[in-house]
Amino acid sequence: MEETEPDQAVTESILRRCRALVPELADASVLRTKVGLRPARPEVRLDRVDDVIHCYGHGGAGVTLSWGCADEVADVAGLATSPPL
Repeated sequence: MEETEPDQAVTESILRRCRALVPELADASVLRTKVGLRPARPEVRLDRVDDVIHCYGHGGAGVTLSWGCADEVADVAGLATSPPL
């Protein structure tokens, strides 16, 4: 889906869920509504350039891939990810 115009039904759904999680938002004003497209690539980019580790291009699957990618980022960063014995 590559719609770039806000959809009022989607906006209301997001606001309803946010207000259910944080009731203090019930009276908050919406200043503007914007649409963002998730970057997607044929495959995830995971590499290091100097001190920057790039890990993106998950598209809509970002959350489902996060644990595995986090482990790989830690490996690239030289951090141990195995649980202590």
